Amino acid sequence: MSRRIAFLALVTLLAGGCVPAARPIPAPTPAFPPSEQVKALALPLDAYSPSLAELYTSANARDRLTRDCLKAAGLDWKVIARPTSVGDYRNRRRYGVIERPVARDFGYHVPVGLLTPAIVDELNNARDNSLSPRQRDAAYGPDGCAAQAARQLPADPGPAAAQLARIDHASLTDSQRAPRVAAAMASWRNCMARRGLHYGNPFAAVSDRRWWATESAGPSPAEKSVAVADVDCKEQSKLVDEWHAAEVGLQHDLIQRNAATLERVKAGLDSERARASAVLATELS
Repeated sequence: MSRRIAFLALVTLLAGGCVPAARPIPAPTPAFPPSEQVKALALPLDAYSPSLAELYTSANARDRLTRDCLKAAGLDWKVIARPTSVGDYRNRRRYGVIERPVARDFGYHVPVGLLTPAIVDELNNARDNSLSPRQRDAAYGPDGCAAQAARQLPADPGPAAAQLARIDHASLTDSQRAPRVAAAMASWRNCMARRGLHYGNPFAAVSDRRWWATESAGPSPAEKSVAVADVDCKEQSKLVDEWHAAEVGLQHDLIQRNAATLERVKAGLDSERARASAVLATELS
């Protein structure tokens, strides 16, 4: 997904045999401050996947390994010190659009900077666009330095990750059958129908082909109007509150029933955290 906020910092360029540390990117002010409802959307299964800060920590470590690999070949690599003190709002769009200002201005499109600090993408793009053909091949070739760094710090804990995805999907779908969620969903549908909008659930509203047929043109007035109605009806029906509460209870049960699989996932995360921390600690020593 594209993301953009002000370009707030520059990465350090390696030069002249000197290897300066990258200048840390200050944690930016969110372009779209999360609502209190968004802040409350944590789920039990979140503990089994990396937070944004952890993803950035691992990316920083892979960046250092890539830099050292390229340096050995006499090539430079701009190191990006991604912020690791960032909020984790991974469930912000789990139930569709839920923030009226976002719906009003962007419809169902995810605005730049909503889910992650846009500066990180800006810096990544700036670095990639500055690479010479030789640097690009050495970094991103089939057995390039980036691939070697990824093997040292794999971001996927293997087959257990696929099972985690299935468990997470089951939570989102099965929770809709909970009586209180089903009643809130019916209330949401009725609210939408009174406005002349007929969708079976919020996902059907998001995936309406009309919104994505001319994506380059941005959200249409019709899309924004439907998205605002969607948010208003969610608030009136208390759908998000009921859905989230049902998922919390269901996920506790799913965690117990899939304990062995999730322990493997957790072990993989712990291992990656330790390896990333070791790489970054070496940088500081």
